[in-house]
Amino acid sequence: MTVSTDAQALLDRLERTRPNNTQTRALAKELGKSPALAAELWNSGRFSARMLSFLILDLKSVDVARMERMIADLESVEGKEQSQLLDWLIANVIMKKAALKDATAAWRDDPSTLRQRTFWSVQARSVRGGNHARNEELLAHIEQALATAPEKVQWNMNWCAAQIGIADERLRDRCLALGELGLYRDYPVPKGCTSPFLPLWIGSVVSKQATA
Repeated sequence: MTVSTDAQALLDRLERTRPNNTQTRALAKELGKSPALAAELWNSGRFSARMLSFLILDLKSVDVARMERMIADLESVEGKEQSQLLDWLIANVIMKKAALKDATAAWRDDPSTLRQRTFWSVQARSVRGGNHARNEELLAHIEQALATAPEKVQWNMNWCAAQIGIADERLRDRCLALGELGLYRDYPVPKGCTSPFLPLWIGSVVSKQATA
């Protein structure tokens, strides 16, 4: 695929420097919004280029069809790179446009585990204590499906349960009870980070909020 001179120069720079997330954000600020360049970076298929593309695209040009194509493109990416790209797509694109968020609401039972992960990640980021009926609906499904969900979907479902337990006091005990599954009980946690084991996660954040 032929790319512009500017895109090729940037691809070469990214290949040479291998920027981390902070450096990628700094580079995006330097470049500013550039929809055409963002499209070329995405189409390159390269990890660093795609991470940068999320930050310089024009949200106005991202409709539901384009979002679905981007998700489909990620199906062939493996391991941590897939997870990082999905996280940035959700945080920097989907969560910033209501129409995109609304479209993912139909993906809970989608055959694609990537779409399921997107559903639960969007829901986790959207949890609010006042949305009790929605929280209860989500939690009821988590209680039913968490134990047997695909591993990567489990992670996002667990995250959503944590956010519900933190935000909605009326449902907190049910979220804590999910810890009986033992999911992430022995998960290695770097110093200063919070365990993904629900009783520890919810308890830690609620305790911090109470003393703040």
